[in-house]
Amino acid sequence: MYNNQMLRLEKSYTLEKYEKTMTTEEYYSKYVNFNETSESCKICEMYGNNWSCPPFENDVTNFWKKYENIHLILMQLHYDDFITNNTHSKEDIDTILHLTLFNEKKKLLQEIHRKISEDENLTDTMILSTGYCNICPICTKKEGLMCRYPKNKLYSIESIGALVTKTTEDLFNTEIKWIDMDEGKIPEYLTLLMGILF
Repeated sequence: MYNNQMLRLEKSYTLEKYEKTMTTEEYYSKYVNFNETSESCKICEMYGNNWSCPPFENDVTNFWKKYENIHLILMQLHYDDFITNNTHSKEDIDTILHLTLFNEKKKLLQEIHRKISEDENLTDTMILSTGYCNICPICTKKEGLMCRYPKNKLYSIESIGALVTKTTEDLFNTEIKWIDMDEGKIPEYLTLLMGILF
């Protein structure tokens, strides 16, 4: 469907971005429940197959104890009628996501890295991404090998216990909306939530 309309996809959405900083102690006490998130992770194909996904060898609470603050970044992609009013095949949804959501995720990660490199106060940080780490095309954990880039691997905010839905509702007054793969429908917006522990 989109072979002749790829350029239109780049103009089929607008962005909204919100940011909030709070102490890690407060965030952890209200919005982290590893037992709950690990159960959700178990249904993902990356569970046990990615170095930044559960189950972990070490206690993930150590990530939260190490840093004093967390800076949260919420980005929403608001789609136009071209996307939301049509029914899409799974292949088309994959194309749409790669050209919109995943592309914006990549740009946001680049922005976060740039922010960290330019701020002399951010000498010890941990980036919390959305979704599993995909720096490598195939994670070495599947092959029983050590991580190629242990200092650069990305943990998703969910993988270490953050309750994303509760976070977006309480701190950003917005709800998460989901793609209906069975019906081939994309909602009016999709959400990325990332963070920096520092």
